Amino acid sequence: MKVVTYLINLDGSDERLARAVSQLNAVNWPHERFSAYDGRGKALAEFDDYDDQLAQSILGRSLLNAELGCYLSHVGCVEKFLNSDADYLVVLEDDMQISSDFSEKMNFVLKYLDEQKDLDWYLVNIAAKKKKIAKDVTQLNDFSLWHAYYFPIRGLGLIWSRKGAEEFLKQAKPMCKPVDIFFQSWLSQNGKGLGVWPALVKPAGLDSDILGTVASQKISRKQKENRSSSYDFKKQKRMWRDKFYALKHLVVGK
Repeated sequence: MKVVTYLINLDGSDERLARAVSQLNAVNWPHERFSAYDGRGKALAEFDDYDDQLAQSILGRSLLNAELGCYLSHVGCVEKFLNSDADYLVVLEDDMQISSDFSEKMNFVLKYLDEQKDLDWYLVNIAAKKKKIAKDVTQLNDFSLWHAYYFPIRGLGLIWSRKGAEEFLKQAKPMCKPVDIFFQSWLSQNGKGLGVWPALVKPAGLDSDILGTVASQKISRKQKENRSSSYDFKKQKRMWRDKFYALKHLVVGK
């Protein structure tokens, strides 16, 4: 079993990189830095494969250029993984805080996944904020691996299978949602998402590159996104649709 770990980090974000690397080195977790796609300052029209009309239809707003940069960074990690001979990919974002037993628990999870060849899964969320519409797959010591039928939206820490990575690249474009919302919708609909609880990765409490810019400009996130009057309705519609699919998978899985 071969596992690669990519740590997404923007060029120039040296303090964030040092903090993340220090954590991973402390638990002896091998990793390599993945240079994030920097979308800041780019016009939306400069992004290939971005469909603004579709984004407006689904979200009630355009994506921020930094959101598109984050999306393309995750795509880039998956592409690099598929060009390697690794069996599994761990993706971490640099604003994460890992648990002190991260390595031990990750090895338990990866060993179990590798042994259970009949378990059909694409992506594991190891940074879930909540456990909703879920069914346990197995208990691993003091934590559980579960079917995340309503896939958690937080994308700080992920484990990819090769099959999942291949399917993601087929579905990833055109880009019309932030990548974490894409993951939630895609995996809630196909039922192939898993989760770990309690989470092995949590936010470090650092300002994101998006929100930090907003704060420095004294502009609210809502103003920056320029939401349409239909934004709240479309958000609720999207959430209830995903929950409907998740509940169907939960019922079938019982």
